[in-house]
Amino acid sequence: MASSQSFPRLFTVDEANDLLPALRPLVKQIFDHLEFLRKKSEAVIRAGQLSPNDPDLMERLQENDAVARLIHEVKGLVEEINSYGCVSKGVEQGLVDFPCMLGGEIVFLCWRYGEESVGYWHRIEDGFAGRRPLLDAEEDGGDGNISYH
Repeated sequence: MASSQSFPRLFTVDEANDLLPALRPLVKQIFDHLEFLRKKSEAVIRAGQLSPNDPDLMERLQENDAVARLIHEVKGLVEEINSYGCVSKGVEQGLVDFPCMLGGEIVFLCWRYGEESVGYWHRIEDGFAGRRPLLDAEEDGGDGNISYH
């Protein structure tokens, strides 16, 4: 079990949902940048006859100023998302986790870009594969530690 000192803050469901209007455009920018980077990678792979796993691929991509700038911008966007106290996970999937107290245990509320609201949670060690609907949280603890205001 992680301690609350591992995270800058703990969220309620409402607090996490309140952040989504600020997070959506940041994740959208990441998606746009990643799409450009994917296309550029494919072009470099074709031109240089490289495999997608070639260790030289990233070096060749970063030789292009626009690509290097976009990689830097993606890192900055991830840092901006994390600055809210949530945790950007899986940028290609648009996953954002929000530390939350549930039944005396810190878990993650889990949101994926495209979802209307935060509707899932998972234990920290379970990751995305362990995502469960928030309604399951009521059955697990039922002690009101997740706020549904």
